[in-house]
Amino acid sequence: MKSLKNDYTKLKELLMRAYHEKEKPEIDELWQMRVMNHIRSLGPISARRKYFMLFEQSVWRLAPVACLLILVLAAFLIKLDFIPDYEMAKLFIDDPLEFIFVEWFGV
Repeated sequence: MKSLKNDYTKLKELLMRAYHEKEKPEIDELWQMRVMNHIRSLGPISARRKYFMLFEQSVWRLAPVACLLILVLAAFLIKLDFIPDYEMAKLFIDDPLEFIFVEWFGV
């Protein structure tokens, strides 16, 4: 175990020394300008729009509208005193006369 750690530190020192001793190439301004012009001329990576991205944009645009519509409909149903069908069926089975009065007069 001790020799592995010792080998690791020797290797690390060797690599650090080799990295610091290497020559750095001279780069003039003309070369940098040509490279940057070439990069600018390449344009965006993906010029084609994918169908999934278009779908995603439309979903995120419609999501707030859908949430608002759900809230408005929920408030509207609460305000109208909405009675679901299963409650009407239960009322019909339990007391048919009361069901008839509810249907006729909306009491």
